[in-house]
Amino acid sequence: MGLDYQFILITQESYRDKLFEYVRKNGSLDYGGCASLHFEMDSFIFKYLEGGYDWKPHYDKAEIERFIEPNGKASIGCIYISIKKLDGPNDEIEVSFTAATSDMSRLFEDSISISKWFTDLSMEINSIITYLDLEDDGARIIYFKGLPVRLDLKGDSHLGNLGSSFFDIVKEFSIRYEHFRE
Repeated sequence: MGLDYQFILITQESYRDKLFEYVRKNGSLDYGGCASLHFEMDSFIFKYLEGGYDWKPHYDKAEIERFIEPNGKASIGCIYISIKKLDGPNDEIEVSFTAATSDMSRLFEDSISISKWFTDLSMEINSIITYLDLEDDGARIIYFKGLPVRLDLKGDSHLGNLGSSFFDIVKEFSIRYEHFRE
């Protein structure tokens, strides 16, 4: 079984239509929940397009050019989109954008442009929190309540190895880190 990394956005149900409007404006979506999204080119996307995450890159210019849009953006897909309603009184949904292949999962982890695209989407739909689920390798929070962030949570089973000490770690860090002091 390969890697199935996914960007996960938590937002209000009322932003569902705005989310799909953003996806259609910046890519395409078929009726099976498969999106082809358009990202600004960066070195990791170029590496992906030339097969650089595979054991044998192909470097075929004609093959690469098929995925370059007229505006210079790269079309990456199929990215599976799914939505589930979260339990609780806040009328929130979880929107998942899941990589179709292990190579695409690695691209999700590496690409600055893709992370920026999901941060921009998060701003557009007023996401509460957005993160990249790296399966057993942890998670990377990229957006929280209006602010782009980068917080890597490494380790087996996400916070499982930190347990209840996670909040103590963050508290102690925030007390001592000069950037947080007034």
